[in-house]
Amino acid sequence: MRAYVTLLSTMSYLPGVLVLHESLKQVDSSYPLWVGISAGIPLHVDADLQKKGLQVVRLPASIKIPVSLSKASGHWRNTFDKLHLFGLVSFNKLVYLDSDMILLANIDALFEKPHMSAVAAGRLIYPDWKRLNSGLMVIEPEHGLPEKIAAMLEPAIRQASAAEIDRLGDQDLINAYYSEWPDAGHLHLDQGYNLFCTHLDDYIGKHGYQLPASNVNASKLIRVVHFVGADKPWMKWAGLKHFLATCRKRAATQWQRKLFWMYSQLLKKI
Repeated sequence: MRAYVTLLSTMSYLPGVLVLHESLKQVDSSYPLWVGISAGIPLHVDADLQKKGLQVVRLPASIKIPVSLSKASGHWRNTFDKLHLFGLVSFNKLVYLDSDMILLANIDALFEKPHMSAVAAGRLIYPDWKRLNSGLMVIEPEHGLPEKIAAMLEPAIRQASAAEIDRLGDQDLINAYYSEWPDAGHLHLDQGYNLFCTHLDDYIGKHGYQLPASNVNASKLIRVVHFVGADKPWMKWAGLKHFLATCRKRAATQWQRKLFWMYSQLLKKI
């Protein structure tokens, strides 16, 4: 079985899951969206999501991390359940999508990509960003794989401590396990498959990327936009906060504003 899979680890992300689902429908995906639901989410949510046309799978208990790291990791502390998705062997292949993403174009072709195809997101702006971003990944699940990745917790903690970093996320463990990924060029997807909303204006204005249209260059197409950061576009006043923040930075935000508007239109449909 093949499917898109996202994660619901906290109820505050439920609107994001529903908007992601709506965006998948709008690009005519041939594959369904499944939701991996963390153990702490109320059971009634399963039926609520199924009524909306989504499939659900309950995940095991959360992976434990040290209390000090949990407190410092902020909104990332809920993402460690993502590791459980690597063991969902009922899928022979899945494309994982963070629930703070929307699709602008069909990405079904990713199911033909190899295991751990992903994006070094933001690399055109920050060339030293060579690690994969775990917001979008092509995964071929295996028995025992979540435990193998989770076993990288101690090495990842040591690396974070050596770099004087006091927070940790699933992405750190995944990169620690797949440490050779930066040099595996065949696994590197185009930047347009995981483009941070905050980078839109730079990528369009300086690097030739374009939003989908009938006459765009497919090699420079923005297919998936990722709303990274603690303030998500479905949260109250998120659009206003974003506008004020970009005004303070005096940065070009034409395309960021457009995507916030597009997100608001999807919100109305759910």
